[in-house]
Amino acid sequence: RTVDLFSGCGGMSLGFQSAGYNIVAAFENWPAAIECYKQNFKHPVIETDLSIVDEAIIRIKKYQPDLIIGGPPCQDFSNAGNRTEGERAELTHSFAKIITAVKPKFFVMENVARASESEAYKKARKLFIDNGYGLTEIVLDASHCNVPQKRNRFFCIGGLNQDDGFLSAILRAKQTVLPLSVRDYYSEKKYTLEFEIIIGIPGHIKEGESFLWIPPLLQFVELIVLNLLNTKNMTATQSILQILEQ
Repeated sequence: RTVDLFSGCGGMSLGFQSAGYNIVAAFENWPAAIECYKQNFKHPVIETDLSIVDEAIIRIKKYQPDLIIGGPPCQDFSNAGNRTEGERAELTHSFAKIITAVKPKFFVMENVARASESEAYKKARKLFIDNGYGLTEIVLDASHCNVPQKRNRFFCIGGLNQDDGFLSAILRAKQTVLPLSVRDYYSEKKYTLEFEIIIGIPGHIKEGESFLWIPPLLQFVELIVLNLLNTKNMTATQSILQILEQ
């Protein structure tokens, strides 16, 4: 039985559900995200301000979760932000208070990489440890986890009465040696797309030929380059216009 806190539109719920976990409820405070969530999942999503910890605990306990997952808002920790800790950073501490009151067997907290260095996380971490949770703390690069995106995320995985680092060896062993690129991803999947000739490039593209599918932007750039290679006295702009016209 799994509960998702700060669920947003349901990214973590979808991942855990796809992995076979039974999501019994989600909690979110942003109406637009809640409406999106409802369109994609059958289980309830409850509009709740998780900063009001005592009320949140009462609502969450009803679902008797074995596992709680969540990604507290990360704008105050993000490299793209102003790197100061504001009110939203305190929601990490709220997450910890909820975990230690509800006492699931396990929890998974996800955030941006630099969140692990924050004062809010240090307070949350102490609360987890003081309440008997062993912690696996690790920054994972998505491109080494079979996702074609260079994105570092911090994970804190807690297990009640577990040793610290209880999942570290498994998580490291499951990572790939080389990062996965978008091109590699689609090459492995062998997606193909039948399409007719777009622009005459003798020796390169034949009518009705089957091509390895790559994202449209990369395909567009590839056409521009090939067109320039086969057409004398043409600028890149002229090449783009010619492709668009056809």
